[in-house]
Amino acid sequence: MRASLIAMLLSLLTAAAGRADSESLQQFLHSAEETAQLAAALRADGELEVISASGPRRDQVAILLRPVAETYIELHTEGTKALLTDRLDQAYLLTKGASKAVPFAQDAPFADSDFTREDLEPFRTARYKDGRISDETGAEVTVTLFPGTSQYSLVVITFDREKKVPVKVLYYKDTLNNLVKMRRDEAHVLVGRRWMPTTITMETFKLRTQTTFKLRWSQEPTFPPELFDSVFLPRPSGIVWPAAATPAP
Repeated sequence: MRASLIAMLLSLLTAAAGRADSESLQQFLHSAEETAQLAAALRADGELEVISASGPRRDQVAILLRPVAETYIELHTEGTKALLTDRLDQAYLLTKGASKAVPFAQDAPFADSDFTREDLEPFRTARYKDGRISDETGAEVTVTLFPGTSQYSLVVITFDREKKVPVKVLYYKDTLNNLVKMRRDEAHVLVGRRWMPTTITMETFKLRTQTTFKLRWSQEPTFPPELFDSVFLPRPSGIVWPAAATPAP
């Protein structure tokens, strides 16, 4: 009888601990999602570099972020533009020479880079069905997440515990052990109230390719509101481009 009572108590304590862990994880992920949302517009200027077997390819890039979670990206020379709205099912892409923007599919690459539309979206809990903490340190929390509608079968995100921003993401495809890509966000700076990475790198292992955004952030940029309307994507954006950095000798 006593053994049965002890077993019952252990079972109840284990269940309670599991619920507490689940609630703690949900609270952390909710905080990470809130951190990814904007209170004011931001702009990044910099360079997109794609390294592949054919050699490096570089272009100036401008990124505009508008509250709460909308993203506009434009390449200066190539002319590719992308618009990610605050709805998961609405995104648009304008390729070089196109006269009309088309829906930007979740698994479609941006400008033949290692980044797909899904990779460019801010962190949102609605994208995932379930998750669990797989590792913790004093500085970081690693969370294993199971996507809903996605090109990926599993996503493992390591967050900075204090800043609540992703610093590393592992992407698995088709099976739960087929690691295909890795993203790193580094050298964060505080822009207004938001921590933003100044270097974002994505590697695709099978292709042995790598894409890097090198960015400089500024607050509350001025831009015409039609930039965030897909109908106007074929028109000149009117973005003023800073002078490109001179390569080191």
